[in-house]
Amino acid sequence: MPVWKYLPSYTVPLSAAVGLWLGGYWTFITPIYIFFFIPFLEWMVGADPSNHDSEAEKRAKASKAYTFLLWSYVPILYALTGFFLFKLASGWLGASEWIALIGATLSVAISNGGTGITVAHELVHRSSKFEQLLGRALLLISLYMHFAIEHVYGHHKHVATEEDAATARKGENFYRFWIRTVPGQYASAWSIEIKRLQKKKKGFFSMTNEMLWFHVWQIGLVLTIGFGLGWAVVGVFLACSVLSFSLLEAVNYLEHYGLERHMHDNDRYEKVDHHHSWNSDHLVSRMFLFELSRHSDHHAVASREYQVLRSFNDSPQLPTGYPGMILIALFPPLWFRVMDPLVERVAAEH
Repeated sequence: MPVWKYLPSYTVPLSAAVGLWLGGYWTFITPIYIFFFIPFLEWMVGADPSNHDSEAEKRAKASKAYTFLLWSYVPILYALTGFFLFKLASGWLGASEWIALIGATLSVAISNGGTGITVAHELVHRSSKFEQLLGRALLLISLYMHFAIEHVYGHHKHVATEEDAATARKGENFYRFWIRTVPGQYASAWSIEIKRLQKKKKGFFSMTNEMLWFHVWQIGLVLTIGFGLGWAVVGVFLACSVLSFSLLEAVNYLEHYGLERHMHDNDRYEKVDHHHSWNSDHLVSRMFLFELSRHSDHHAVASREYQVLRSFNDSPQLPTGYPGMILIALFPPLWFRVMDPLVERVAAEH
């Protein structure tokens, strides 16, 4: 798609900022927008499975506008988070305004977790150290920096196997998945980093231990908020962060639910292919989530940038876009009714 088609993604942090500014019930603009209006819009607009031709793909790869769009989210989401925290500290959300507090927290969490971590996901895959740093900066405001290690070096290696904490098993509801995956990915990130340090003959307290630095930055941010704005603000920020990375985990849940890679006779898993991730060509999700919903191609060729991800006929397709699928995932009986027959069909075909 041309770069301008991704501009609607800006309306997510914008809606959160408007809600914070107006206060009251207006703070619920973002969750209503994302989880009610967008699913309806996706149903109206439908899917677009078309891919770039070779010339259009070359132009998209060469254009820096797609990259600058990602970079712009760092100052935008830091400004939104800062606005939220200072509003809290100013007493704008007092004890009598709990409803506004809930709406504001949900809105910022959706912006940081939905848009922010999506952009961070794209940036941590880049070869540029600068872009990797930007990705880590976006993960910082959700207190989920270890995702940069575990996702790239753990999830992509073990996806669709029992060794991957971020792959949901068939019959596993979202809530059980969350309890398993959050500590599982954290432990995996530590394991990956320790093995990397050992390979380089570096000690645990080496200055190159990224996991230690992640904790320094995250604890430092929390302490700065606490001493600067108050510990009540810290409590809300922590709740916002949990909601942010829980939104990420809801996406993880739906992206690989029930899909499995087969084990060969040599005790090695088959190569990751397009049928090991759920795909969604629904146009609105593609626009708002920088093609994250074209997840099959992302896992098959992780180095492909978002603007040139492709749709393939052998990719299993989700019934709707990501916001609608997240809503379904929150109701396990409905989720199993919708998804389990699709999982069985994919298993029969492969």
